[in-house]
Amino acid sequence: MSAKLRQSAVPLFLFACLLLGGSPQGIWRNLLLQIVGLGLIAWALMAAERSHPTSAGRLLLWLCGLWFALVLLQLVPLPPAWWSALPGRAPVLEGFELRGEPLPWLPVSLTPAATWSILPLMAVPLGLIAAVVVLGAYRSRWVIGALVIGTCLSVLLGAIQLSQGGLYLYDNYNTEAATGLFANSNHQATLLLATLPFLGALIGLQQQSRSNGRRSRQSAALGRIVIALGAVAVIVLGIILNGSMAGLALLVPVALATLAVSLPRAGKAPRVLVSLAVLLMLGALVALASFTDAGSNTTSLATRSDIYRVTWQAIGDTFPVGTGLGSFREYYRLDENPALVDSFFVNHAHSDPLEWVLETGLLGTLLLGALVLWWATRAVRLWRAAQPDLIALAATIASGAILAHSLVDYPLRDAAIQAVFAVSLAFMAEPRSHAGEQRRRSRGRAPRHLTLDDDGSVSG
Repeated sequence: MSAKLRQSAVPLFLFACLLLGGSPQGIWRNLLLQIVGLGLIAWALMAAERSHPTSAGRLLLWLCGLWFALVLLQLVPLPPAWWSALPGRAPVLEGFELRGEPLPWLPVSLTPAATWSILPLMAVPLGLIAAVVVLGAYRSRWVIGALVIGTCLSVLLGAIQLSQGGLYLYDNYNTEAATGLFANSNHQATLLLATLPFLGALIGLQQQSRSNGRRSRQSAALGRIVIALGAVAVIVLGIILNGSMAGLALLVPVALATLAVSLPRAGKAPRVLVSLAVLLMLGALVALASFTDAGSNTTSLATRSDIYRVTWQAIGDTFPVGTGLGSFREYYRLDENPALVDSFFVNHAHSDPLEWVLETGLLGTLLLGALVLWWATRAVRLWRAAQPDLIALAATIASGAILAHSLVDYPLRDAAIQAVFAVSLAFMAEPRSHAGEQRRRSRGRAPRHLTLDDDGSVSG
């Protein structure tokens, strides 16, 4: 396999995820993405040529493996005496008693079929992480190019939707909003926010190229900066047109952090900007929590605060074992007020961490805590590095924006956002400087001189 063909695997798959993975409604589209994701995983397991992951990369792979193991653990059949003693199983026991049937062996999950359906959904993020960390099947510049092009196409489609009132790709209730390639306008905002910092990284890299290169290279770098700034303007306009409350609230802190990445040689200014961005993001999250119904659509309940209250009650009834992945919709109805139910229903907790804790219990909570700890540790280490990797820094901002939005919504339910999040985590684990070292080792000789590759990495 040629090097360019190998390096196009992640960019092409990411672009496909953006085009096809905007909603779980696209069953056949998502199935195609899952098949390709499984192919990437199989490739990573059987490939003779692999990279040597960093310790952070290996830990990220372990976390992925534990996620997979957690799903399987919830599907292991238990004897009646065991599962019937678990908290929250009274409705199941009553059902068998009313039917006069003996208690069968059942798993921890109250909805085993829904939990089984989680396994293929894992193929997209796990496949991308394996392709970056294990295979190194990417070039940073190509990946960012695929992300920017897909995002700009989504903005363009959203503008057409607003002007013409049509061209929606999925059945949705956001018929007066710019949803772009998504069914949910909030998730479109998540993509736009996550793309901004990578454009900032490109601008920063081109500034470095201008200061270090010849006049011809300086002119080319200036042209790329102008193009990147144009893309930034398109995305900011897209966030404004989108109208998502969370998107608008997180725009300022993400923009400040993006500015920090685009100014790599501005002394202490980048770290000051990032510190301010973190404070503003915390303030934005507090504001969103205070207006939990802001930006939400009509449901069987008036506000998201009601959904959170019912979900917390369900967590208390089923902790520490949880209800099983994919069971939220069915279990939520047990605690929902029937008098408030109308033609709309609650399908998610509008908070991914809250829904995750309900469905996975103590083990899932510990796994989520481990992921957040890994992310925070890597983010601090990357930002404190003497020679920071700009694309890795952008990945911390993009993944941080997705995590922040997930506190008050469920963007990670879409394959497109899963793909962007997975690539961001992989870039945090495997910065380009490490990739350059891997290329030098694979050549089997020491470099005689240093050059700057197109994606900004240093190689011999």
